[in-house]
Amino acid sequence: MSDYETVHTITDWYDGARAGIADLDGKPHYYENHWSESESDWSDIYFLKPLDAETFALAMEDREIRLRWEEAFKTGKTTGNTHPALPEERQRHEELIRILAERLVIIPETGIRAEAEFIYGQPTKVKWRIVID
Repeated sequence: MSDYETVHTITDWYDGARAGIADLDGKPHYYENHWSESESDWSDIYFLKPLDAETFALAMEDREIRLRWEEAFKTGKTTGNTHPALPEERQRHEELIRILAERLVIIPETGIRAEAEFIYGQPTKVKWRIVID
């Protein structure tokens, strides 16, 4: 398992992780899987973008907001109507979403290209294989 790295977040899921934040060489990167129009399916290629410390911290703050909501939901302290943030954290969550939407953008032509092997669980791990054209 030493080749596997930490998956910090999965922010998009469809039959597997499609976007989120994971380490590459021990450093946080935003990853995104793209739909292949030619194959009418998800590509095997993920694009990765290194994250600066501030962006990573903001993403982790939003992750913590979601985790607090999940805990409250599981224990019956909130309902599904409040998903994905508790009412007292809704404004901050929406602010973080706006900030991150501007920062977590990958331009495929400049992104790091890699194939991924995810191991889902607690914690989720990933092994990247860089693809060079």
